[in-house]
Amino acid sequence: MPHLHVALVTERPEASLIPILQLRPQQVELVPYRSTQRDVERLAILLRHELPVGTDIHVGDDMPTSDPQRIGEYLDALTETLQRRQFDEPNLSITYDPGSCGTPTALLLQQAMRRCEADWLYVDEEANALYRMASGSPSSSPEVLAIEPVLDIDRYLQANGRKRVRALSDSAEWQRNSERRRFLTHYLAHHADRLAGLLGELSDIVHGPDGVLERRAPPASPSLRRGASRQRLHRPPQFPATDALAKLHEAGLLRWMDAQPLEVEVTTLEDALFLGGGWLAEYAWHSAREAGLSQACCGTHILDLDVDRNDQPVISACLAVENNRLLFLECLIARPGAQACLQQGLQRLHELLNHSAGLAATRLLLACGEFDRAQRRLTELQRTQGPRVEVVESGDLKHLPALLAHWKESGRWPGS
Repeated sequence: MPHLHVALVTERPEASLIPILQLRPQQVELVPYRSTQRDVERLAILLRHELPVGTDIHVGDDMPTSDPQRIGEYLDALTETLQRRQFDEPNLSITYDPGSCGTPTALLLQQAMRRCEADWLYVDEEANALYRMASGSPSSSPEVLAIEPVLDIDRYLQANGRKRVRALSDSAEWQRNSERRRFLTHYLAHHADRLAGLLGELSDIVHGPDGVLERRAPPASPSLRRGASRQRLHRPPQFPATDALAKLHEAGLLRWMDAQPLEVEVTTLEDALFLGGGWLAEYAWHSAREAGLSQACCGTHILDLDVDRNDQPVISACLAVENNRLLFLECLIARPGAQACLQQGLQRLHELLNHSAGLAATRLLLACGEFDRAQRRLTELQRTQGPRVEVVESGDLKHLPALLAHWKESGRWPGS
């Protein structure tokens, strides 16, 4: 039986994709509601790529959002069009998804759709259920379908006007090297609270004004600065920093000798990127895989499709998807010192909000620094200032796989 699906596309276009990709109708009517024509046209392009060739996908005119009389007139015209299609195809079944429109609009839509005997759909993402109420059914109980995991990272981003162009973890060689460093990565993360000062110094040695890396504006690729491989720590390392430096030396990631404790040498670009903070992004990627998330990518370059130029793409430390939900994760290796940690932490929180603006995602900041020495921790400031970002500070990094596993099962970050 041919199937036509009507979707009110709101400010969360990815939500409209779930029933369409799961039910795979032969005809789709996209109704712009609290979304722009460009947003909905982009959704139509995505669907033409994802659905079988020959699927009829149509984008309607903008639907009014406030005046009930104008909304009713719009829906009357839409219903007449649908009834003409039913006349041409007597066996045509119709479903409609009201999305997140308000109650008055939903009631007007329900009343209009009764004229073409359309079934009502409701997507409950928290319950992971798709409810379908058949038109004219004598039963008051809807059919309940489990929502299938139809959104991957690329579909989620494209529906929201972004495009993933590449990720470090796409490379098989990167994955092999990351796996080779895995034990050391976990060691640094599990001892990040006690190693915060050293890890902040190593980040400065790599990224600072006289650091190992050449200071180049994006999108230029990073490169080593000539004559900068030998660096000095600002303070003599004490235990357990000396153990960490010895382990990094044994792994070949830097050169350090106990006889000259202030001197370190970094000779390759890969090692510099790891020591400068890449270890934390890799730890996030490993943790996502350990938690069993269905998809995760590290070092993702994201372009904004709504701008003419993308000279500075957003580079996310880690992106992950589970049950059609997106996790947008950033990392911070703060300079030594409590006040510096807080300043950098607050700046990174707002950068994360800017980078992920418009995405209905769980936002997570992994923050490594000496926050425990501050009078107020970053997590406390984050709650009082109100940005919707979850923060995992140094001492809790060891629990990241368990935290991600909880998010996978419940759809909520622990404590939120």
